[in-house]
Amino acid sequence: MPRWVWCLCFISAAQAQGGYLTYPTGVLPTGVAAADFNGDGRPDVAIANAGSGSVTILLNSGAGGFTAPAPLSLGQADFSPTTLIAADLNRDGKTDLVVNLYPNSEGAALAVLLGNGDGTFQEPTAVSGCGGAAAQVADLNGDGIPDVAVTCLVGGSFIPVGAAVNILLGNGNGTFRAGPFYGLGFTPWAVLAVGDFNHDGKPDLALAVGGALTVLLNDGKANFTPVVSSNEPWNFAPGIAAGDFNGDGLLDLAVTGQSFGNPANGTVTVLLGKGDGTFQGSANLTTVSFGQIAAMDLNGDGHMDLVTAASTLVFFPGRGDGTFENGYPFGGSGNSNYLALADFAGSGVMGFAGGNDLYAAGGVPTTGDAVILARAIWPTLTFANASAAGYGLGPLAAGSIVAAYGSNLAAQTAQATGTGSLPVLLGGASVSITDSAGTSFSAPLYYVSPAQVNYLIPAGAASGLATVSITANGHVTATGPMDIVPVAPALFTMNSSNLAAANVIRVSQNGTQTYETIYQVDQNGAITALPIDLGSATDTIYVALYGTGIRSLQSLGAVSALGGAAVTYAGPQGNYEGLDQVNVQLPNGLAGPAPYTMNLQVIVNGQPSNPVTLLVM
Repeated sequence: MPRWVWCLCFISAAQAQGGYLTYPTGVLPTGVAAADFNGDGRPDVAIANAGSGSVTILLNSGAGGFTAPAPLSLGQADFSPTTLIAADLNRDGKTDLVVNLYPNSEGAALAVLLGNGDGTFQEPTAVSGCGGAAAQVADLNGDGIPDVAVTCLVGGSFIPVGAAVNILLGNGNGTFRAGPFYGLGFTPWAVLAVGDFNHDGKPDLALAVGGALTVLLNDGKANFTPVVSSNEPWNFAPGIAAGDFNGDGLLDLAVTGQSFGNPANGTVTVLLGKGDGTFQGSANLTTVSFGQIAAMDLNGDGHMDLVTAASTLVFFPGRGDGTFENGYPFGGSGNSNYLALADFAGSGVMGFAGGNDLYAAGGVPTTGDAVILARAIWPTLTFANASAAGYGLGPLAAGSIVAAYGSNLAAQTAQATGTGSLPVLLGGASVSITDSAGTSFSAPLYYVSPAQVNYLIPAGAASGLATVSITANGHVTATGPMDIVPVAPALFTMNSSNLAAANVIRVSQNGTQTYETIYQVDQNGAITALPIDLGSATDTIYVALYGTGIRSLQSLGAVSALGGAAVTYAGPQGNYEGLDQVNVQLPNGLAGPAPYTMNLQVIVNGQPSNPVTLLVM
């Protein structure tokens, strides 16, 4: 049995979600904000486009989608937005936007766009100062008017020599005047969170920089006293969030950062507040890459959870004691390192919005995507239903392979054998699915164990919110919701670097076919990539990607692959129930002599898969 098929039984957990919505943005979408921009009571989305100096507005239609007016230009050639914040700056009851800018020739820290209350905005106004990293809005001097704290890089955005935080005091009409300025020392980046960290009723600032945390304690008039802690377990900190993670009434912090041991990975460091502006370490979580972070009770269990945005969104369920469960990534959720949480569907359940940075041939950035999951099913500590491919949270399709995770799910470990039909009872365990139409199905089983059960969603299950239950020896051991959709592409991977589970066929000019291996296994069982040679202009290279949730596509024309690959087939693999295949033709003659990582992502019926990688040269 091929390695990637055998791995169906032992793949990492991922939680099912509803269908993704995607909309074009400008170039290099970065910061994301969610707020009601047109006064209809529904959260809309704003996205800053770093590569095209604009802001994309997506207005919630209330009918399961969004409409997109023309992007808002920031008006200056070198105004490159990083993040944005939605707030009522002039106290007229209409939502405005504060856009943080990279260092520019105009010396502007921010661009302010005052809202008209109908989804449109006035012309942007530049605010002088130092910007380029992050910003937060709060009343810092106690006059009832929103102020802005903005971090900036000293010495330029490409080779900074340090960072600082600049306080801009609001005048009440959407304009600002200069306030205090505090240096943060030598660091490549600085992000901040606002909260009352010493329990005196006044908003303070917590700033994460390279290897250190600085807390600026506020006297209530925007005069700050720094409390500095050094030697924190992160190297580069792009995200920080505040919340009460252990239920003691004191604010805690979660900081994302670059891993010291493996720079390609990220960490989430949880720091528990002592109530005096200082913190003690709690948890150090591992995640994919590193980016923004948010804290909120997302699964409704009364405990604060964490969600990070990097190459994908990762959700960490909170235990309520300052510690968190291992992360569940969302495979198709965007890669821009930013996110916004909101109840977009009006269901009482939070969804999220992110962005996809897209690139044309040769690595040139092109128009990106906004990626919105209007209603999410956030996993609990006790039960999660997952796509068996892709390592990521996302929609589950009828006819696709699922892995359920929990404890005491089955009384024994058993695996289906043979090439016939899959059993519906295995090792004394069974899975039933009741779909949105009220029809109950017995799910065919691949594998059962106390901690994991792999099964197939029956092809006849109706789309919509369904309930899945696992029974062992006549007793229900777990039950929970999942969203079923017609198509939910997920691709199998072979290692933590998202190396695609794939076969490669090279066709020479005379028609000779050569099968190539794209990975190698060392003596410890570690799988690493082998490069594919794209240098020959006379060879045609095909890659067969394996996944699930793809077979119910509308047509081959509804399938595309990001990364410069042309799709030549998409549908059932044919040999294994639930296993699908996507054949792509790679562009040749593009790569140089040094191997580099090529990212691939499949879009089926508008639904994005998790990204996978190939090593090419």
